Amino acid sequence: MESNMLKRILEVKSQDLIPVLAEVKPSSPNKGDLLRNRSVADITRAYVEGGAACLSIVTGRWFGGNIGMLAEMAEVAKESGIPVLRKDLIVNKEQLKESKANGANAVLLTTKILQAQHLEKLVLACVDMDMTPFIEVATPKEIEQLPSHNAIVLGITNRDIGQKEMDVDSGLKGISLIESVKGKAGAIISASGISTNAEANLLMRVGFDGLLVGTSLLEAEDPTQAVRDLSKVRVASE
Repeated sequence: MESNMLKRILEVKSQDLIPVLAEVKPSSPNKGDLLRNRSVADITRAYVEGGAACLSIVTGRWFGGNIGMLAEMAEVAKESGIPVLRKDLIVNKEQLKESKANGANAVLLTTKILQAQHLEKLVLACVDMDMTPFIEVATPKEIEQLPSHNAIVLGITNRDIGQKEMDVDSGLKGISLIESVKGKAGAIISASGISTNAEANLLMRVGFDGLLVGTSLLEAEDPTQAVRDLSKVRVASE
């Protein structure tokens, strides 16, 4: 079953829910082991049960990941049709083919490591392969080199990959960039550092279309309930 990540995000948002892209990251420089003797498959099942809009898996060795983890997550996700994002340092078409072969419906493309012309070529290659290009930006300078394409899901990250994600852990840092990226992508996602429903609702009110959340879900006593809690939309009077 083909799963379009952009379509899924917008569908969930239209149902008055907050689209949560629930991530599995094996480890983190400042948090250590995040799997805690759990399998990727078991965590994925918990996220699916909690109503995650999409799934994300970090396969980069920097965070203890590998390509087998993508295949493991995709195997669980395919029954529900929930799209899977592969997060790694993707720089060529061979990695795109590898990602698709192992079950990815979307791949991370990072502006910090890709020049504008090369980034645009990879975006078009993704589209040709029926995968969603998930482009990550963190600064105004990175936004300047973005290709405009309505198939893109744009992630504004609240952490700096150059700092090995050791910078301030705040889900609200990217708010200042939201106005400058409107119209450049099919959906805009706030990524990293999000842990509470209050933060989630604030981010949606200022213009984000969904949230990518990993560490706080992995640290939660009940990841299923944590996804449910983040997905709730609160009205202003509450």
